[in-house]
Amino acid sequence: MKKINLFIIMLMGINSLLSQSFTVQSNSISPTGLASDNDFYLNTYLDANSNSSLTWSIVYDSMPSTWEFSNCFPMCNPIGVTSGNINISSGQSYYLNCHFYPHNTVGEGYVTMEITDSVTTEQVTWHGIAGSVGIINNWYDTNNKSIKAIYDLNGKNVDGFITNNIYIVIFEDNTTGKIFINEQ
Repeated sequence: MKKINLFIIMLMGINSLLSQSFTVQSNSISPTGLASDNDFYLNTYLDANSNSSLTWSIVYDSMPSTWEFSNCFPMCNPIGVTSGNINISSGQSYYLNCHFYPHNTVGEGYVTMEITDSVTTEQVTWHGIAGSVGIINNWYDTNNKSIKAIYDLNGKNVDGFITNNIYIVIFEDNTTGKIFINEQ
């Protein structure tokens, strides 16, 4: 009986060591807006399962050169802050978001934040789109052509556009065309 009790106590100890001190409600967020918007954002929350100290950092970002971003975790940081620390308390939820500042440039961008403590590491990625295929589709729909797919000049299928770029368009009737995006 002592061996069984010792085994149960050991399992409980291992379980508490392996349990996550936090979880993120959504690890993939897709805010959208217009290129003319001052900023656009979409948030999620980090839920604390235990008291812990966390560190966070931006581990990846890719967006048009004119865009900027900032994040809020849980307080909003100025543009350019890419890491920090936070103490969390069990049972609390913490605001977590990314603001995209498109500066009148149509396109898309990605920002990935890594959040970690001594046991748990999670990544949250925001995929922001300013403008969309819908803008081009609306133009072509009024001219009786619907878009099936859009590719950049490197052959990559794209959903968003960057101004002053050429794109290859495949229409629903399988005809193709080139478009130049010079404004939203």
